[in-house]
Amino acid sequence: MKRTTTMSNKSKSIITLPRIIIGIVIICLALQIQKSKSVELPKYTLPEYVKQSVLERVNSHRSSIHAQELTLNDSLSTEARRYCEMIAKGNLQANLASVNLTLTSNKRDVEARDSQKGMLRNVAIFESTSGSPALDAMRTWLDKNDEANNLENGEVAVTGIGVVKKGNTYFICQIFAPRR
Repeated sequence: MKRTTTMSNKSKSIITLPRIIIGIVIICLALQIQKSKSVELPKYTLPEYVKQSVLERVNSHRSSIHAQELTLNDSLSTEARRYCEMIAKGNLQANLASVNLTLTSNKRDVEARDSQKGMLRNVAIFESTSGSPALDAMRTWLDKNDEANNLENGEVAVTGIGVVKKGNTYFICQIFAPRR
């Protein structure tokens, strides 16, 4: 009888060992999934990277049609970012001090000022579906005649790019201007 008991105990340990290993593997996978959720966003989704990627894609497109590459301008980029922030907040009834507009400024005021200064503006608002917000912005702009014309305009030489991410939504604004 002792022998039967010994066999039963060995059987139990053989059956239990795989269960323990499987349990450990499941716990490790759960911890890995939890860890991956807390890791920083991939760099290609960060606003500064998206901004640089938009510039590279725009210049690549302009090169393909033999147009001059654009130079990034810090003050225009600041203005573009502020514009995105206002849109993300749900209004343009905000102070656009950097563009000398009043507290009651709205989209028409911004467009009138842009026109007066010979500037053009593209705006893209979307949830990134490709994993590349810059690519999604380019697709959005190239699908619209006015915005595609702005991208390809040979009279502009400098640009400012603003990127704001709110939740899963990207707000990207690109301002085009003659050489400053």
